[in-house]
Parts: sequence; structure tokens; C-alpha cells
Amino acid sequence: MDKLYWIACDDKDAPLFEGRYQGRTRGGALKFLKETLGRKNLNGLVFTITEIPVPLIREIVAEILATGGIVPLTASPPESEVGHPAPSADAAEEELTPSEAGPPTMAKPAPVASEGKPGNPGFGDDLWAEARAFWEECRCIRKTAEKFALSPNSVKTRARREGWRK
Repeated sequence: MDKLYWIACDDKDAPLFEGRYQGRTRGGALKFLKETLGRKNLNGLVFTITEIPVPLIREIVAEILATGGIVPLTASPPESEVGHPAPSADAAEEELTPSEAGPPTMAKPAPVASEGKPGNPGFGDDLWAEARAFWEECRCIRKTAEKFALSPNSVKTRARREGWRK
């Protein structure tokens, strides 16, 4: 399964690259950064490669959709929602660099009862109960994983954690 990575790279306070990469491993993201910068190594550069957990993204999107907080890109939100006056047309736009803006803060969203356990977003207890029942019939991790569109490693981990073989 591909993961989403956020990559930021600076050279003596000058940003060289900032963006996303979707791939299987952090090493792949590192290779992508090297290729993008056209360098064989990253000596002398300051960089960070941070994995953005897909379940967290799903929770954030679900919360946004549930609250109806979607604003079309073509329409600007009313000033009362923004909380600050709109900049005047002749004012210069300033963008903060990541070092000026400070570290990003992410509040952990509260678990929603319909999503199952907080540690297992996206796959509720119902799916795993069905998967276990199927596994008990066939006793095959691979078939169980295929039937429920899960990774065989996920099924193995769940079986070991919950003691399915006992």
C-alpha cells in the first residue's frame, strides 16, 4: 500500500523543495528527493520526510464532510467566518516559510462510534468478526485476506493479537 509523504528540503535557509510524494517506503521518498534535486547525495542539506498517515487523512475528510465544512474553490468564504479582514488589493502578499511558521500542529480527532475502534480506523469490528468467522471455516490467511480485500499481514497480525488459533 502506498503511503503519502511530506518532503521539505532547505539549503542554508533557502527552500529547495517542498511537496508530497506517494510511494511504498521512506527510502523511495528519499530517492525521489535526490532525483528531483538532481543530486547523488543530500550532504549539507537540511531535509525532512514525514509520513502522513492515510487513516488520519480519512478521519479528517470524514469530519469535514460530516460537518459540511466544504467551501467551493471558486467562492470565497464570508468575512465573518474568516475572522480577520480581507487584505487590501495594494497590500503585498507575504508567505511564511516553514521555519517562520513554526511546527505544524495536528489535533488528534475524536473517534467516531461508527468507525469502530480508534486504533483501527476504517475497519470496524463487524468486518473483523466476519473475517474471523471465514478464517475459522477455511483456516487460510491468504484466502481470508483476498475475500475481505485486506493485507495478509493485517490478517496475520489480527489473528496473533486476538489469539484466533487458540
